[in-house]
Amino acid sequence: MHIPDGFLTLPVLISTNIASASILYPSIKKVNKKLTNKMIPLMGISAAFVFTSQMLSFPVFTGTSVHISGAVLIAALLGPFSGVIITSSAVILQSLLFQHGGILTLGANILNIAIIQSLIGYLIYKSFTKKKKVLGLGLATFFSKIIASAFCAFELILSGTIPLKAGLIGMLSSHAIIGFIEAIILSTVFGVIIKLRPDILEMQKT
Repeated sequence: MHIPDGFLTLPVLISTNIASASILYPSIKKVNKKLTNKMIPLMGISAAFVFTSQMLSFPVFTGTSVHISGAVLIAALLGPFSGVIITSSAVILQSLLFQHGGILTLGANILNIAIIQSLIGYLIYKSFTKKKKVLGLGLATFFSKIIASAFCAFELILSGTIPLKAGLIGMLSSHAIIGFIEAIILSTVFGVIIKLRPDILEMQKT
């Protein structure tokens, strides 16, 4: 889902960068106000997990790639705004260090990978009862991935990079597959975490 430079038109670049900045900045302020010493090491481990998982990606014909993001798992453990910050940090580092996604398209990539998956995924996850949180995380991971890929597809379609029908079919089908795989992996990891460390779910989230 990382969009390279040169794939989006100027209006799409400007709008996605403004949208991401308008959400990322207050997220940083909100997390800084409620950050505790107990959260810092968890955020560091989470950032390493997201950064590593996103490096394993597979190209699709739309010019982007499919990969595990881990955003919903981080949002469930630490809160949606922490998920936004941690996943955004991984996206930025991947772009700067490994050219995995463009510099000018950072706004679009942060919006699709970090913001949409963290916030929408968390809302879906929170709608499930405590006994069904593992199932909720799996479904939240899958559906937030589909929604994010639709946003990515429309950004590319509006820029004239890919055709409407083929672009939507290609993006949604490829991300449905990786979303299903990610849902299984993350829900399994989440189940192990809450079994070994149920106290993590009781932590204050941001």
